[in-house]
Amino acid sequence: MKRPLTIIITLVTTIIVIQVYRGIESSGIFYAIEPHFSGQCEPVHGVTGAEDITIDQAKQYAYISTDDRRATMANKPVTGGIYGFDLSNPEATPILLTKGFSEDFHPHGISLYQGEQGKRSLFVINHLSSGIQQVDIFDISAVNKLAHRKTITYPELITPNDLVAVGPSQFYATNDHGYPRGSSMQTVEDYMGLPLSNVSFFDGSKGKMVASGLRYANGIATTADLKTVYVAEISGRKINVYDRDINSNELTKQGEIAINTGGDNLEWDDKGNLWLGAHPRLLDFVAHAKDPEKDSPSQVLKINFNANQPHVSEVYLSTGNDISASTVAAVSGKTLLIGSVFEDRILKCKL
Repeated sequence: MKRPLTIIITLVTTIIVIQVYRGIESSGIFYAIEPHFSGQCEPVHGVTGAEDITIDQAKQYAYISTDDRRATMANKPVTGGIYGFDLSNPEATPILLTKGFSEDFHPHGISLYQGEQGKRSLFVINHLSSGIQQVDIFDISAVNKLAHRKTITYPELITPNDLVAVGPSQFYATNDHGYPRGSSMQTVEDYMGLPLSNVSFFDGSKGKMVASGLRYANGIATTADLKTVYVAEISGRKINVYDRDINSNELTKQGEIAINTGGDNLEWDDKGNLWLGAHPRLLDFVAHAKDPEKDSPSQVLKINFNANQPHVSEVYLSTGNDISASTVAAVSGKTLLIGSVFEDRILKCKL
């Protein structure tokens, strides 16, 4: 009886060790940080925790999703907000667009939807203090004002991180974990690199799972024709490429783009390039989350699709001394905006 038990214990221990090693390896612990950027950056203050940014290219107007996550972690949450930032005005500062909407507003990923006859809407993931996860949809006026239209929640919206709108009330959303926030199993998922993350779809009335087996799914984007969906996988250090069935909304994986970093939010520029903020060293990010005095490297990647194969280039890399834990890189023309999880500013850079 002892021998079979010993074998079982050995096998289980081996599996655990392999998974832990896999998780540590995927954290980028050995990633060399050699700072570089050929342009110039300046800080833009007035926003805290600008985790996601998206740009209306035609209007030259950026929408910034902000939330003071350190205050929330200290059990003293403050109201987050969506800010507007006029890129056409060199003297512009971020303007709060959601004043008076809700005190319990903690936005995360956002998506700009442009429909028929120039109608525009902003989809926002909102983490309520109660633990409820929802998506709030705001219609955008001609002068870039936001009017709340709808609140959506459904069972498959478990741990939403980012989303991409494909219709007036339809969208895909990434769940970065398979277990709800606050669960001890989230820590197990992270450090053992378990592929329990997924992507859900909401068709306007109900939700369903359309992709699974991911390791910390994060940023999500779709091509202009809505036929291809990209999903960044932080722990997987890659971007998954899916074919989208526009009738059933099902996703079929067609390939991967290796990026060797923890990819966060995905944003298109005005030339058809896909940009992302990234975390090359995830353990440094964990340390930064616990202690603001500890910097976490910030990285910006650009993916060009003009060649036969997607070409990935590193445009920006810093130790985190200028801005730590970059999550998004939004580009229009020669302007690059970099946001982050915790910082009290964004970077406005000239490429």
